Amino acid sequence: MKRKLTICLFSILLLSFQLAAQRSEILTPHIHTLQLITEGDIKRPPVIDLGKGEKLTVSFDDMTHEYRRYVYRIQHCSYDWQPTEDLFESDYLESAAEEEVIENYSQSLNTSVLYTHYSFTLPNSRVRPILSGNYKVTIYEDGEDELRPVAVACFSVVEEMAGIAPSMTTNTDIDFNRAHQQLSMEVKLGDIPIRDAREEIHAVVTQNQRWDNAVIDPAPTSVTGSSMIWDHHKSLIFEAGNEFRKFEMLSTRYPGMHMENIRWYPPYYHATLMTDAPRPNYLYDEDGNGLSVIRKEGSGDPETEADYAFVHFNLACDSLADTDIHVCGQWNGYSLSPEHRMRYNNDTQEYETDIFLKQGYYNYLYLAVNGKNPQKGQTGPIEGNFFQTENNYSIYIYYRRTGDRYDRLVGFANRTYRP
Repeated sequence: MKRKLTICLFSILLLSFQLAAQRSEILTPHIHTLQLITEGDIKRPPVIDLGKGEKLTVSFDDMTHEYRRYVYRIQHCSYDWQPTEDLFESDYLESAAEEEVIENYSQSLNTSVLYTHYSFTLPNSRVRPILSGNYKVTIYEDGEDELRPVAVACFSVVEEMAGIAPSMTTNTDIDFNRAHQQLSMEVKLGDIPIRDAREEIHAVVTQNQRWDNAVIDPAPTSVTGSSMIWDHHKSLIFEAGNEFRKFEMLSTRYPGMHMENIRWYPPYYHATLMTDAPRPNYLYDEDGNGLSVIRKEGSGDPETEADYAFVHFNLACDSLADTDIHVCGQWNGYSLSPEHRMRYNNDTQEYETDIFLKQGYYNYLYLAVNGKNPQKGQTGPIEGNFFQTENNYSIYIYYRRTGDRYDRLVGFANRTYRP
């Protein structure tokens, strides 16, 4: 009974996350480095094709050297990441059991911080999604009398039925070649049976896999036959931002790219990055649009051989009134949570924070958050907004025919804008 109650309370908690926790989330301090990798390609969004046998790998580290029994459950969601209440689990999953045990795990090797690395792939021989749409994977620590949630991983399954033709421009309805980028798109519905396209089709657009500034269900500007068009749509104007900052921590013996030093203060390594500053101008620097890659110099298996360190971020600038500054990237889901918020040091006149990270390559931005819109980060105050910035845009097209019980993902496009 206690086990069921824990899961029920967690389901209620999920609804309080931003946009119903569409991003992957770590829910407990002893879990780190939650990753979703599609077909072994770190650059691909977590979207797999329903009919092509593609695989998604979910992995994380438990910061102990002891085996813990972890299980996972999968839930189908609507286009806006609400649980699909009208479906039974058997409707959307081929599954041998209500929950699946994560059987693939390895202990860290020759690291100062001991941890155990867990991973599993989807679909697998015991679990296979059979419907397209959005999915949440909740990972639980399986105790003696309860399941305790430790992480949520979110991915999508697409059945390609709609054709998406996007275009991007810096000649926006706000400005011309200044601070914004505007997306337009045509979606060709082909043979999809449509009665009311405006009610049955829903679009979602993200920039660099950010969900804090995602555009959810913008109304099309026109519908003609089997074609829907979003053109000169003000909600599809994005702040252009700036190229991502980056650092590399491949060794604990010497500092890597953009690192000032790395030192051992028992019981942890501490890596101090070079001091950053606000960027008044655009500076081209090839980046990964927010991604991270786990790496270690000379390692054949960085997933278990890479060490952990406290990475110290410093941002030299005046204190911004009524504004919080967060360190963000795809590696933390652009989280605006307290553990990624910086503190202002009046003595040094710098924002400071330290984040416990695994060795590797990281992209990051400083996002500003004010009380007027605490769920959305702004690039302007620290990073600036410059039309030349290379950004990646992902477009999701969902379809729910009148009378159907779930949202199908019938189209997906991932494009990088290079001015």
